[in-house]
Amino acid sequence: MSAQRLSGKVALITGGTRGIGREFVERFAREGASVVFTGRSVDAGKEIEQEAKARGENVTFAAGSAASEDDVRAAVDLAVSTYGSLTTVVNNAAATHLTGPGRPDTKVADVSTDVFDEIVRIGLYGTFWAAKYAIPHLIAAGGGAIINISAASSVLSITGRPSYQASKGAINSLTRQLAVDYGQFGIRSNAIIVGFTNTGGEEMTKMVANEKLMAPVRKTIMLPRLGLSSDIASGAVFLASDEGSFITGVLLPIDGGLTCHLEMPDTASAAALGD
Repeated sequence: MSAQRLSGKVALITGGTRGIGREFVERFAREGASVVFTGRSVDAGKEIEQEAKARGENVTFAAGSAASEDDVRAAVDLAVSTYGSLTTVVNNAAATHLTGPGRPDTKVADVSTDVFDEIVRIGLYGTFWAAKYAIPHLIAAGGGAIINISAASSVLSITGRPSYQASKGAINSLTRQLAVDYGQFGIRSNAIIVGFTNTGGEEMTKMVANEKLMAPVRKTIMLPRLGLSSDIASGAVFLASDEGSFITGVLLPIDGGLTCHLEMPDTASAAALGD
């Protein structure tokens, strides 16, 4: 068995009860990290914790919302009090229940201030609070890693979702600001730009099974498959590990080439048609 790449690390992971967040929790623990993770689903959180402990892993669930400053600060404190230090923060929590087709995060003129505020509070403020309260502990540990989970829509806008896209764009800027301000303390700050990812949930499974719906999505991805939660987790493990010790201020796309491609008319074929 290969050496555990995160042995000795203590990680706080927000939004860890499902999808990509759950993959983070399971992968980080498998790689040897002690993990505290947050989420609003108490049943799912307890189940993940119990399964991890049965495997002999150090995993602790902290029920709470990234929209609550008190909950975020309590999760940071729990990580330090339970495992003695904090070396890694993965800010994954996002208001995905409010954004996407048929959900309240629509075009700017139609979205309510309350919806905009909640999405930004969970995504951006939650990231800010986790960094704010974790940084003193990361400094005390001699440095560490902050990994913020962003999205392709933070750099390439899509129709609707203004609150989500604004939140993720701001997270990109905050990521670089943290790298500039705290690099001197050995703290590395990076973001992962997530593209279309099959997280395996019920809604996603139905979407992936609809080839008519998926055909235009597949055209935007340069590789011959969809992204998986495990792809995103692999990138996060790398950034959290000592292998990524000289990487900071980076917005790392793990998107199968989605953000490197601009869909354009086939100009060669158009030229062949003549005037």
